[in-house]
This record gives sequence, C-alpha cells and structure tokens, in this order.
Amino acid sequence: MTIRALTQTITQTLQPLYDSREAAAVANVYLCTKLEMPRYELVLRGEEQVDESLLEAIQRDLEKLTEGCPVQYVLGKTEFYGLPFEVSPAVLIPRQETEELVQMVAQQYKGRSVKIWDVGTGSGCIAVTLAKLLPDAEVFATDISEDALSLARTNAENNGVGVIFARHDMTDDAHLPFGENRFDVIVSNPPYIPASDRTSMHRNVTDYEPSLALFVPDDDMFCCYKALARLGQRVLNPNGCIYVETYHNFHDELISIFTEYDYSEVNSVQDLNGKLRFVAATKR
Repeated sequence: MTIRALTQTITQTLQPLYDSREAAAVANVYLCTKLEMPRYELVLRGEEQVDESLLEAIQRDLEKLTEGCPVQYVLGKTEFYGLPFEVSPAVLIPRQETEELVQMVAQQYKGRSVKIWDVGTGSGCIAVTLAKLLPDAEVFATDISEDALSLARTNAENNGVGVIFARHDMTDDAHLPFGENRFDVIVSNPPYIPASDRTSMHRNVTDYEPSLALFVPDDDMFCCYKALARLGQRVLNPNGCIYVETYHNFHDELISIFTEYDYSEVNSVQDLNGKLRFVAATKR
C-alpha cells in the first residue's frame, strides 16, 4: 500500500467518528509520527510503498483510533511548544492554548532568576517548557497523581532540564511540598470544566482523558482557583504573580475571587482565537 492510499484509508475509516477535516488531521498526525517524516513528505513521497512490517502495527493502531482513543495516546507521544512529550491516559493531552500560557510567562520573565511553581503539572508540559525557555529560572512542579509525576519526570529528563517534582494536593495549603521556598510565579492549568458539561464533550476526551484533571463539581466550580489563590498567599513573594488557564465564561467570577483574596492587577487575557482564556493576578 502506498503512503497516499494509506492516508486516504485512515481518513475515510475515521470519518464516522470525526468530520472529514478532523479525520484528515488525525491521519496526518499519526502517519507523520509513525513514518517519521514531516507532513510535506507525505505528499511528496505519496507513491512510495509502506513497509509491510509496519502495516500490521498500523492496523492495530487504527482499531484503537476508530474506538475513539486520541491519536496522541495511541502514539504515546505528542509535541508541545516544539518539544517532544510522552503522554498516556494518566495525563491530559497538552493543547495549543496552554502553549500560549507558557509563552505569556516566558516573555514576562525572560533572563530573570525567578522561582516558578507549576501546580497540577500533569505531563510536565508547562514546567518542562518553562525550564527550557528560562534557563535562569528554578522550576518546581506538583501533581496529586503519582502516575502523572512519573511521566513528567521522564519528560523533564528527555528534554534535558532540571525540574523539582513533588506530590501535592493543590487544595492542601497547610502542608507545603517545598518547605520554606517562596516563589515569584505560580502557573497552573487546573481542572475547571463543570461536571454537567461532560455530556456535550467528544467521547475521545471523556472516555480517555483523566477526569481528575478535567472536571470540577457543579456546586463548587471554582474550588481549584480558590485553592490556588490561597496557595499564592502562602508562598508567593510580594509582587509575585499567578497565571491560570480558565473556562472562557468564568472570568468575571475569577476576577472577583482573586480580588477577594487580596490580589491586585487582576486581568483577563484572550487567547489567539479571541476568547478569554487566562487570568493573571499579582500578590500585594
């Protein structure tokens, strides 16, 4: 089978699950990784035969893809901010919007010797990328999941950066994982999707990505942001900043929460699609 025919087969097979454009995107991501070639080569080398030894493994992967398993989990890896990351169902798949959160922090602290704490690190994508972009910074990261921390440590090692990891529940501000360390930055992409929104989401998210990292109770939707605000008051230096990713329709409430916890310069920030996506606040 040629590369072109295989691309078409995967795209067509996935169309009951995705629309034609998304199915083609999944097919391209999968084959670029599996065949170890950039996307333009899929076209330029379209008439080349795919090695028979690969086709059986590709067929097994295609079965998983048609069940709804995200392509990143099938491959066991993804790319974030141009860096390679291993992923598994123990962690969220890193997304483009979170790259913007990383960029916001990196631009603000470029060339500065600061201490950064990534709360709820998951795959480690935020912490590892910031450690890569800010070599003068000291980066710490926590998660409640030991499986996530194991994967994050692997990603830090694979990307050649030093990040200090510890297990910690962000809602526990009485027991701090890094002793008396004080930080200039807290950054977090916490769980924030109301549980009632689960029914409207694609099953390749709800059936495969970890619910613990996605959903919050309908009757306490802002629990993680309140926990982060309390944590910041405990560990941030004066004028230290907290940066969080959020649901687009939560911003008025989050500005009120951080203001009530005595933060100043509480601002909403849009993502590249023009949606309110991030909140930044400064400890007085």
